Amino acid sequence: MTQQYHRLKDGSGVVVRPIRIDDAVSNAAFVEALSPPSKHFLFLGGVPRLSAQALQRLCEPQEGRDMAFVAFPSDDAERQIGVARYAGATPSAGAEISIAVADDWQHKGLGTFLLKQLIEHARAHGIVRLYSMDAANNARMRTLAKHFGFTESADPKDIRQVIYSLEIAPEARAADIPVQAA
Repeated sequence: MTQQYHRLKDGSGVVVRPIRIDDAVSNAAFVEALSPPSKHFLFLGGVPRLSAQALQRLCEPQEGRDMAFVAFPSDDAERQIGVARYAGATPSAGAEISIAVADDWQHKGLGTFLLKQLIEHARAHGIVRLYSMDAANNARMRTLAKHFGFTESADPKDIRQVIYSLEIAPEARAADIPVQAA
């Protein structure tokens, strides 16, 4: 996938494409602009700001192990408004995912569309499981995970967290993945 145009449920258009090394500046601005609750859910409360080195690494996914899709408004190629990524894929454990949407773009179906792209890419590249560790009170992620059929279990290491897991059947077709907004 090079880039894909998509219309959200409110009619606004977005462009979604794989992250590139030159996205470091827009990625930094995106993370910085997230509200404190959104940052808390993205980083599980532990990281108020990423270092320049960490931001650069996020824009350089390792082929076969990592993938990230970024979203921009169709009329503003400089303002990142969303990201969905998986990282550290292994044949036995699968890959951990994270999703973030700019606060003013939430509830429009962007997170749903980004996660759908990520699941399709993972399936096409032989990733058999996606999982996410999230705050137990993150209602948006619970809704999104449920929408895509992720199972939910308590994190045995932290009662304030849950683990969402999705087994990906290689024979399932991309058309079987729902696209309606969660």
